[in-house]
Amino acid sequence: MSSFLAIGGVSSTLRSLLHDRMQLPTGVLRSELRITVNTPQEEDEDEADGPRINMFLYRTTENAALKNQMIPGEGHPSEYGHPPLSLVLHYLLTAYGATDDNGVADETLAHFLMGSAMRVMHDYPVVTEALMTVNSPAAEILHESLRGEHERIKICLDPISLEDLSKVWTALTRPYRLSSAYTISVVQIESRRIRTLAAPVLTRRIHMSVTKRPEIKQVYRTPVLPGEPIGNINLQLGQQLTIEGANFLAERTWVQIGTLQPIGITPFSDTEIRIVIPDDTYPVDFDHPLPRPIPLDEQLRPGPCNVSVLVRRPTDVVEGGLGNGVSVLDNRTQTSNHSAFLLAPEINAVNPPNVAIGGLAGATLTVTGRRLFEAGTKSVVLVGDVVLPVIDADPIGDPQTDMSVHVALSALVNAAPPVPVGTYPVRLMVGGVQSLGNVPFQVT
Repeated sequence: MSSFLAIGGVSSTLRSLLHDRMQLPTGVLRSELRITVNTPQEEDEDEADGPRINMFLYRTTENAALKNQMIPGEGHPSEYGHPPLSLVLHYLLTAYGATDDNGVADETLAHFLMGSAMRVMHDYPVVTEALMTVNSPAAEILHESLRGEHERIKICLDPISLEDLSKVWTALTRPYRLSSAYTISVVQIESRRIRTLAAPVLTRRIHMSVTKRPEIKQVYRTPVLPGEPIGNINLQLGQQLTIEGANFLAERTWVQIGTLQPIGITPFSDTEIRIVIPDDTYPVDFDHPLPRPIPLDEQLRPGPCNVSVLVRRPTDVVEGGLGNGVSVLDNRTQTSNHSAFLLAPEINAVNPPNVAIGGLAGATLTVTGRRLFEAGTKSVVLVGDVVLPVIDADPIGDPQTDMSVHVALSALVNAAPPVPVGTYPVRLMVGGVQSLGNVPFQVT
């Protein structure tokens, strides 16, 4: 398992490789050669140390190609989540010579050492466990933290520009000197977080059905009065919704509206379904012999509501393990496409029903009904063409509720032109959907 030791293991491997395989110029003993892993030092410190190769790890980047890939052969094939951190290491290789008898740096020796080190890096582009030291005692060059890993340590000369190379030396506040850049890939560090393992497949099943899934073509409010137009998608609670489409007849048919649980129904025909929009109680259906309350957080709110049809039909199934399997009969649920209608708030009465024109400035209008207010959703009361916003801090101190809201009538006085004496329809809009009916309000 690759651990946090992997980065240091690469530096140790490169140091062992260079120290063991570099060919040294005449006059330089192997015991005098030093391979260091460090930040480049000052010039006077460098030359006093004698012949040396320095490796400076100046950057680490993530390998994007392996970002979401698990290590092959590690763990179970169905494990997922928390892949290893795959890194590319960027090294700066710098050679240092020695000073002559007059204290002058001998750059020629540094160039000899640089050429020898680059030849070693070129000859061994991949460091494996089989690479052993040639000098006694024989030992593996690859650090123990990198052994047994799937990804190999690959060495590549990085052709960065002189400008980028100069930026590294400038950041180090060191005088520029001859150096080469190398990339080492890929170094992987496994996460310590536990991966998720999917449950094994115990039984394989193939379903075969010759029927098509249900399809919704349009939804609208069921007409009640003679001559009422077809296609109105605005509904109130308790009104009937008509769903037109195809393939609705089945062993069991349900309609799912918004956040409500599917409601079992008997289709009017194979192409038409009619269902009443419930308020706070589910209707009796073939799954539930008694009415059930609808939780408050699941009740339908004014605005767009999704509608879909679900059907259950018997299907032929071939099931089994790795063999040929056996044929059985099973029930399969199919879901239609989605459609939508607009649920409108319902307004029943206003109080007071009339106000003298001189008393509008200090009067408050209370509107009662259903689905009139929801915190965080814009609600407004419309008196004629004047918009009165419903705010949380209502004028009389009573809380705004789902059944009643309060608005100040002072806006009628400040309207341009001011509202004259007369009778005005009162409507309410929540979430962009207006109430279907209106209640008269009189200014006397």
